[in-house]
Amino acid sequence: MPAEWLSNSSDVSARVSNALERVLHGLAQPTRVRRLRQILLALFALWAVLTLSRLIWALLPAADSSVAADTVVLNPLPSRAATASADSIDIDRLRAWHLFGEAGAEAEVVVIEEAATAATVRDGIEKDARETRLDLKLRGIVASTEDGLGYAIIEHKSRQAVYAVEDKLPVSGQVVLAKVMPAQVVLDNGGTYELLVLFEESDLGTQLTSRPVPAVKRKTTPNPAVTERVDKRADAHATALAQSYRDRLYQNPQSLAEVVSVSAVREGGELLGYRISPGKDAGQFEQLGFKPGDLVTGINGITLNDPANTMRLYQAMRSASEAVFELERKNKKLSVSVSLDKGAAQ
Repeated sequence: MPAEWLSNSSDVSARVSNALERVLHGLAQPTRVRRLRQILLALFALWAVLTLSRLIWALLPAADSSVAADTVVLNPLPSRAATASADSIDIDRLRAWHLFGEAGAEAEVVVIEEAATAATVRDGIEKDARETRLDLKLRGIVASTEDGLGYAIIEHKSRQAVYAVEDKLPVSGQVVLAKVMPAQVVLDNGGTYELLVLFEESDLGTQLTSRPVPAVKRKTTPNPAVTERVDKRADAHATALAQSYRDRLYQNPQSLAEVVSVSAVREGGELLGYRISPGKDAGQFEQLGFKPGDLVTGINGITLNDPANTMRLYQAMRSASEAVFELERKNKKLSVSVSLDKGAAQ
């Protein structure tokens, strides 16, 4: 039996080898190789067509079959369209509500008296106030129509500036100008009211009452040191600019810092005048006859070497028809005249 099985297996292997030999011999012929190649190309083309069709179907949107046609809504909204249309609208009741106000009724006028309230807050704050010990000097007061309002010219460390009510003063701490009065101002020093008196009994008050101002004499006596005069009184543009600057001085003094820069010039502890330079528009500055760096020593005969003359000049310029500036430019003295009367310039 084993011998017979071995003989049968050897016959099978021989047959398989003979068959493979015949197949390989057949494939070695050119005609059969060409046919096999054609068959493989056809199979590959068919596979490519099937793959491309599957890709196209995958990109196309499929119909949403998640919601069945017989879907049952568990919590339907009640339909009240028919009921609402059937109900009648009460027009008279809507009119009675006066949603947009009642026709012919007088409108209620609400008056906000902020100024009166602010004035009431300032009333009487100077009664128990003590004189301040701060290094401040009151050089001038600009009156206002509102009680307690206005502007004050206050000097600190030899520098003067104009302050309005509620403005912070240039000292340490929370010190603001609380009230402006005819002869004094009230300061709010961290919640404590203090007084700053105008023209105290000092050498400054003595100057105002005893000695005359040299500027008054200079109105009648010409200054021989002036070697050049610039007359802009016939220039309508210069007149309009001068008028606008004067309006700013009395309406909003702080806005003058945008058009002209002013700084005090001292020598040996004495005030010589004020150095001026242009602000944003240098053309307007030069149109008035000024040059950057000019030192103004007097205006309309009032010298500026004495701080006490500041308020006198402020009051005089309110009604002046022209302004005559006495300058020093590069160690040379000259005067610039500008008209403040538009009708006269025309």
